[in-house]
Amino acid sequence: MKRFSSLFLLAIAALTLNFTVASAQDDKLNQFSFEDVPTEEAKPPYFAVSGGFISTWLFANVADLNTLTNSVVGANFNSPFVLLGGEAFAAIGIIPNVRVGIMSIGGTNTLQSASAGSQPTRQAEYSINMLGLSLDYAWTPFKGFSLIPGVRGGTGAINYEISQSASATQAYPIFPIASTSNSMRRLRSNMLFVMPNLNIEYAFTLVSMVRLNVGYNVSFMQDWRADNVSTITGVPASINATGLTAQVGLFVGLFNN
Repeated sequence: MKRFSSLFLLAIAALTLNFTVASAQDDKLNQFSFEDVPTEEAKPPYFAVSGGFISTWLFANVADLNTLTNSVVGANFNSPFVLLGGEAFAAIGIIPNVRVGIMSIGGTNTLQSASAGSQPTRQAEYSINMLGLSLDYAWTPFKGFSLIPGVRGGTGAINYEISQSASATQAYPIFPIASTSNSMRRLRSNMLFVMPNLNIEYAFTLVSMVRLNVGYNVSFMQDWRADNVSTITGVPASINATGLTAQVGLFVGLFNN
């Protein structure tokens, strides 16, 4: 009987102890909040649908180009060449942070000789045009600011025209040419180009963005032709659209960064 009483008291003590521990744990559970659990916020992929204006400076080699030009008009072209145009692109999350686009840029530079007595006035016109696609990958270290390496590639052309005229005014029609002092020659070459580059972009609102861009354009010139007909041999290889590039741009559209 005494042994039974002892076991009964021991059981009562154990139950009391368990109840006390459980009550303490319940009090801690009541103080616990899911807001206290640290959560890692998932960062959405880069999103943009936009188009805008771009101005590109191409630092091309003009030494051989100016050897020819100076002999014609007595003046030189200056590098860099300014190429104006536009670009449109989209990154809609099909492949996270990847965007694709299309760009078109071009520019024309003109030099003219000074009139001197009976000598005809001469003019040299040099133009570069490029049309291509872009493929970029966006990294956004903080809101609104993106570093976007990528590559552009496509087709283009260089046109070089030399013309001269004995008079500032002529009667219509201009054909047949009445004087051997009036003439025009044209050199043209189509090309392929590849332009790796880095875009530094800042979306200062949800619908507007500015860009700084640096890159290097590599051009692959095709055959040079005179007046769109005859193939010209011996054109210096340095007359091309290869060189460092710098670009600024202003875009409007939708951005989530």
